[in-house]
Amino acid sequence: MMESMDFHKIMAFIYLPTILIGLLGNALSFYAYSRRNRKSMVGFLLYSLSISDIFLLVFALPLFSIMYLPIWSDEQKSFVVAYTAKYVYPLCMMAKTCSLYIMVLITIERWIAVCRPLEVQIWCRYTTSSYSIAAIIIFAVVLNFARFFEFEIEYIDGLVYFKRELLDSDKHWWYFMFYFIIVSIIFDYTVPFVIMFVANMLIISELRRTKKERSLMTIQQQKEQNTTVMLLVVTIFFGFCHFFSMALKIAESFAGGFLTIHNIYLEMLGEIFNYLIIIHTASTFFIYYIFSEKFRQVIKGLWNKKRRMNRHGSSTKIMCQTDATIIHKPASLKTRYSRISSG
Repeated sequence: MMESMDFHKIMAFIYLPTILIGLLGNALSFYAYSRRNRKSMVGFLLYSLSISDIFLLVFALPLFSIMYLPIWSDEQKSFVVAYTAKYVYPLCMMAKTCSLYIMVLITIERWIAVCRPLEVQIWCRYTTSSYSIAAIIIFAVVLNFARFFEFEIEYIDGLVYFKRELLDSDKHWWYFMFYFIIVSIIFDYTVPFVIMFVANMLIISELRRTKKERSLMTIQQQKEQNTTVMLLVVTIFFGFCHFFSMALKIAESFAGGFLTIHNIYLEMLGEIFNYLIIIHTASTFFIYYIFSEKFRQVIKGLWNKKRRMNRHGSSTKIMCQTDATIIHKPASLKTRYSRISSG
């Protein structure tokens, strides 16, 4: 038990900067995709994915980091752990499901754009993506609502504790096998992974076929292909980071119980698998920045705008501190040149 707590404390300090960097990256992605290109389907889907990932990271922060940090008294820690497990965990899973199926939707959109270009105007529309996102949110809430009842909160000697209720595989074996294993494997892993795998294989095959024709493509077609490559990297990395959690879930279905509860090393392994999921959620900004020229332009424009505002603000403060004669004095050529060159 002590080894487990020490490991969770170590992981809490690893999770913390990863999640904070991810929140900053997804906030920048949210800003970039909330601009004009949000009216396109892929732009709106990436905008929606940024929002979903922000919620996922916000809920993951107390779940994987804050509640294990050595900043709480025993009474405070028992309270934080109990209420985080009871209420934050289901919300985190809802956000994870939203991100998962938005990734599926992005993959389908790219498959239509690459393999069925004549059908883009029919299926890849802003209104279609809006309805699809609404359906995904409803589906995520319904699928994960039962998780609010997986833990029960108890008060013992003035301290708050939580106990496994529906997750007690001995008491509620039907819930463990049907919902936690079968439903989860089907809807959290099998369906989305099969769709993404098949669609990505078709996309890769089409990209290879059109590689020789790239020199004949218009600039817009080349941009579309670059967007496809970027999203292909995102989905493949997504599959890699989620694959190990799926393997552990399948292993638990054969074992008929939670392997991570009875074995400290499997518990550590499961925590590392969770961290891989957080890594993917936190790293999408860097993939966008590497592969998308338009995304880089928006982020650089934001950075340059902030620098200009800071420079203008500092010069204004200096002007206010000078006397009236200096305020009305025209700027020298040197001053004008230094401002233009530094911009």
